[in-house]
Amino acid sequence: MKRLFTTRTNLFLLLFIVILQGCASLGLTSKKSNIIETHIDLNAVENDQLLVSLDPGPFPAGEVTFYMPSVIPGTYEYTDFGRFVTNLQAFDKNNQPLEVVKDEKNTWKIAEGKKLDRITYRVDDTFDSPEGKKIYPMGGTKIEKDEVYLLNLHGFVGYFKGGKEWSYRVTIDSPADLVPFSSMESVSHTATQDVFLAGRYFNIIDDPILYTSEDSISFSLEDIEVNLAVHSPTGAHKAADFKETLVDMMEAQKRFLGDANNTKSYDILLLLMSMEELRHFGGVQGALEHHTSTTVVFYEGIDTAALKEYLTDVVSHEFFHTLTPLNVHSEQIHYFNYNEGVMSQHLWMYEGTTEYFANLFQVQQGLITEEDFYSRITEKIDLAKRYDDTMPFTEMSTKIVDEPYQSNYQNVYYKGALINMCLDIIIREQSGGTRGILSVMQALAKKYGVDKPFTDNQLFDEIVAITYPEVGDFIKTHIQGETPIPYIRFLEKAGVTIVDTEQKLPSIIMVTPQQPFIAPQPNEAGTMDLVVTGLNNRLSEIGFQAGDVLRVFNGAEIPALTQENMGALNMLFGVSFDWKPDQEVTFEVERAGVSKTLQGTVGVAVAPAKGIQANANATAAQIALRNAWLYE
Repeated sequence: MKRLFTTRTNLFLLLFIVILQGCASLGLTSKKSNIIETHIDLNAVENDQLLVSLDPGPFPAGEVTFYMPSVIPGTYEYTDFGRFVTNLQAFDKNNQPLEVVKDEKNTWKIAEGKKLDRITYRVDDTFDSPEGKKIYPMGGTKIEKDEVYLLNLHGFVGYFKGGKEWSYRVTIDSPADLVPFSSMESVSHTATQDVFLAGRYFNIIDDPILYTSEDSISFSLEDIEVNLAVHSPTGAHKAADFKETLVDMMEAQKRFLGDANNTKSYDILLLLMSMEELRHFGGVQGALEHHTSTTVVFYEGIDTAALKEYLTDVVSHEFFHTLTPLNVHSEQIHYFNYNEGVMSQHLWMYEGTTEYFANLFQVQQGLITEEDFYSRITEKIDLAKRYDDTMPFTEMSTKIVDEPYQSNYQNVYYKGALINMCLDIIIREQSGGTRGILSVMQALAKKYGVDKPFTDNQLFDEIVAITYPEVGDFIKTHIQGETPIPYIRFLEKAGVTIVDTEQKLPSIIMVTPQQPFIAPQPNEAGTMDLVVTGLNNRLSEIGFQAGDVLRVFNGAEIPALTQENMGALNMLFGVSFDWKPDQEVTFEVERAGVSKTLQGTVGVAVAPAKGIQANANATAAQIALRNAWLYE
C-alpha cells in the first residue's frame, strides 16, 4: 500500500519516502427514519482531543452495542480507530450515568439500552499521537486548534449495532475564520456552526471534512462541479497553483470515460504537512479515495512543479473510482462490514482497472507520450515480480486483511493494472479493435450503478457473456488461477516487444528502480551498519566499492539503525530524489577499517533494463490493434 510520489507505486523497502493511496469502496442506499444527532465542538480542544456526543434516539429494551470501525474501505487492513477513543460515557435523559463495558478494541456495551439518551467520548488525533503513526495520514485525523482540522469522520464517529443504515445529523461548532470543505450534504452553514446530513454510516466514512482558512478553487467540467481546497501551513502553495493542471487532466478523464461518468460534483481536499509530521508518519504520503471526493496529504516542502505531477497521478487514479467501485461494485462493498473485513474477490477491478485507466487515458488523451506509457508498463512488470506471482488474485482479494495476502496488497497497482492491460488487448483483438475493457466497464456501470450491487461470484460469468471465450480463459488461468502472466505474448499481439535497454534511475542511490545501493547488515558490535551492496554507473565513478560502510551521507552522519530513527533515515536519503545532475555531493565511507571521503557530481544514474517499445517490424494488423488499444 506504500507508494513513492505517484500512483505508479514505486516501493522502496527500507529507507525512502513512500506514498500510500487507498481507495474507499461503498455504495448508497435509502435513508432510514432513525437520525443520530452528532455534535463535535472544534473550539473545545483539550489535550489535543475533541469531545464527541451522539444521541441515537430511543432504543427498545435490551443491551446496546456501540462500535468504532476496525476496517476502513480502501486501506485494506485493520486500523482499529477505537484505540483513539477515551472516557466513553453513557447517560440517560436525566443526565445520570449508565454503566458502560468496553468489549474488545472497538466495542462498548451498555446493558440498560432502553434508558440510553446519549454517549460522549474524547478522541485523540493521529497526526501527533504515538498510535497515530500507524495510521496512514490521508486516512487519519488532525486537530490543530484554530488552524486546521482534518475530519476523516471514521476517526471520530462510530455506529450502533443494527444502525449502519440510520441517518446522522452532524453539528460542528467551529472557529469563525475557518471554512469547511466537504462533499457531505450541508443542511446549514454559519460562520461558527455547520450542520451536515449523512444518509447512513456509509456517508460518515465516505465524506471527509477539512476545516481550514479559505483557499480554494472551483471549475466545471460540463455537468461536473470540481472543487479543490488547500491547506498549506506556511502559504507556500495556493489552490490557484493547481487549477490549470487539474482542468487539463480532468477534462481528459471526462472525455475518456464518456457516458460512464455521471458524477455531479467532486471535491479534492489537499492537506500539506510539515517535515515533523512527515517524519511522524515515516515519510508516508498519498491519498484516500471516496466516491465523490479524495483526501490528499503531501509534504509542504515539495516544489510546486513536482507537486503538480504527483497530484496528477494521484487524483487521476482517485477520480476513476467514480466508475468502479462507485458504479460497479459487489454486495460485500455495498454493505461493508466495518469490523470484520468481509471482502470482495474483485480487487483486480476496483484497484487494477482504476490504475490501468489512470495510465491509459494519459496516452490516449495526449498527456504523455507512447514511450512514457511503455515505461510505466515496464515499471509495473518489474515491480510485480517482487510479489507472489502464483497467488490467485481472487483469493488474495477476499483475504486481503490477513497475511500472507496483506503483504501482497500493493500488487493490485502493478499486476492488477497489467491484468486489465491484457484483458484490454484480448477484447480489442477479438472485436477487431472496436471494443476494450472500458466498454465492458461502461456496460456494467449502465446495468448496475450506484445503488445496485452485483453478486460477487457472478461477475466473471457476466463479463465473459458480454465479451469472448478468450476472456474467460484468461480469467480462469491468470486471475482465479496460479499461472503467471506471459506479458510478452499479449504485448506482441499489439506489435510491442521487450528489448534490452538502459533505464534512468530515480536517484543516484538506486541500483534498480526498486533497490537502493545499501542494505543494513550486523556488525561486530552487535548493532547494524549500512553497507554498500550494489553500484550504478555514477556511484562507481564517484569511487564507491561493494562492502563499503556508509558513515556520512552528503554531510549528514548516519544515525543508528533503529525503528525510532526510520523517519530520520527516510528524510536523509529521500532528499537525493530531488538532486540535480550538476550538484556536488560528498560521502564518507569506512573501507577495510580506513575512513575515505568520496566526492563528485550527481550526474545521471542508469541501469541495464528490459524495456518495452513498439516493434519496428510489426505487421499492419499488429499496428492496427496497437492504435486501437492506445488511441481509441
